[in-house]
Amino acid sequence: MAYSKKNKVFAVKRTALISGCVVCAVLILSAVYMLYGNVFSGEAAGTVRNSSENEAKTVVIARAKENLGQGELLAASMAELIEIPVELAPEGAIKSLSKLNNMRLKRGIAKNEFFNDMDLMPQNAFYEEGERLIEHNFAEGAVPASVTAGSIIDIKLFVKGGEDGIVVSKAAVISRSDNLLSFYLDGMEQEFIKEAAAEGALFAVQYIDASQQASEVTYTPSYSKDKQN
Repeated sequence: MAYSKKNKVFAVKRTALISGCVVCAVLILSAVYMLYGNVFSGEAAGTVRNSSENEAKTVVIARAKENLGQGELLAASMAELIEIPVELAPEGAIKSLSKLNNMRLKRGIAKNEFFNDMDLMPQNAFYEEGERLIEHNFAEGAVPASVTAGSIIDIKLFVKGGEDGIVVSKAAVISRSDNLLSFYLDGMEQEFIKEAAAEGALFAVQYIDASQQASEVTYTPSYSKDKQN
């Protein structure tokens, strides 16, 4: 009997010891989780936030794939989209290639230069209702070398010993091939350039900026002068 009692006491003590160890282990694990679990969760959340922030810090904008001249008619195929940091993106940068379709450039841009809203104008900005596309072949040296498609010019008649008359004021050059220029002119301007070309040599004078005020037309055709006399 004494032996059995000793075994029971020993078994109870052993069970109590094991239970105590298990409880301690659970408490320790809980403390560790509470201490480090939030840290790990915070790091994970921070990683997600940082990833989102990094994505928000870049922007996709359009740049030219080739050199493009002033007045050139644009198409989506002339540009490509690239991703750059937001802080490097210029204000007004174009973010969609489709916005370039049927637009013209107010100025020439170089390859890899970004497109900007301020540099674009509608395709038909160079002409008004009733105007027609007219070509004129100027004499050698009568057109400044800097005149290209999109340039704004006055067409003047050279008068020997007198003041050169302005035949056409503020015409937008649509295209240039050597000394052959094309532009949109209304009926009166077409008549004036035809008459002036028969009277003498025509030459072009370029505007510095498209925002400059148009010159006053001072040319009077010969048949009008005859009527006045």
